[in-house]
Amino acid sequence: MSRVLVIDDSPMLVELTVRALTAAGYQVSGAQDLTSLNQKLSEGPFALILMDVNMPEMFGDDVVEYLRSQKKVTSKLVLYSDISEAELAGKTKASGADGYILKSGGLEAVISGVMNLIGAPALGVPAAVPAPAAPAPTQAPQAAPTAPAPIASTGLKAAPSTGGRKPRILIVDDSEMTARIIEADLVAKGFEVHVADTADKATKIILKKQTRPDLVLLDVRMPNVNGEQFCRFIKSNSLFKGIKVLLCSGENVEELQRICREAGADGYIPKDAVMGNLVAKELMPPGGE
Repeated sequence: MSRVLVIDDSPMLVELTVRALTAAGYQVSGAQDLTSLNQKLSEGPFALILMDVNMPEMFGDDVVEYLRSQKKVTSKLVLYSDISEAELAGKTKASGADGYILKSGGLEAVISGVMNLIGAPALGVPAAVPAPAAPAPTQAPQAAPTAPAPIASTGLKAAPSTGGRKPRILIVDDSEMTARIIEADLVAKGFEVHVADTADKATKIILKKQTRPDLVLLDVRMPNVNGEQFCRFIKSNSLFKGIKVLLCSGENVEELQRICREAGADGYIPKDAVMGNLVAKELMPPGGE
């Protein structure tokens, strides 16, 4: 059986994790609270349940005890979090979970960890997903993050190869007026532009190959999931390694430089700059007007 249940209070993380594991060949469902968790459990057994540790309504390590003692679940139970590895390992041991995966490892760590614990899906794994070299480590293997060098006010020099189509830009900003002004300027300069006012909407655009952008122009301060968190999420997943991210904010330069270093953004543009012209210039191929 290769059924997996993902529990996280973030709709964005649930959707991305479900899609990644589904693409790897697993049968995957998602839940965001106890009500939806119980509903999913009533639909049949799961080989593995992956659960976030810190959620508003519940803690993942408490859910482990709930599933074992009250629901008599025999699935592999795995904690999933961005807390420190030492703390996560401690919670795993104390709760009796079967393992843990660090969110900082990205979607590759999730796929590798699931494969290590329950094996490859029954129908096989696509060639693009490497099989693990060793059986069932507690934590999925992951590469150490590389700290980006300090970045100047703009980070890109030319548009990436787009296979003959127009370079594609995604504007993520909760201010419709700001987004539409930039959109109009970029469209007039020949770019394909998509707009999202939340991280969840942006995620759906990024996930589809036909709308996946070459560059994301990302507001830093947004409700629910801010630009720094969303940038870190994009940059930590190999599925999106071709996407460049420019931060767009009224924050001071020191703060933008910090976010670029820590979240892995490719550059930043102060909101008081002529944003459309600047982005268009930075993306224009050499020799373009």
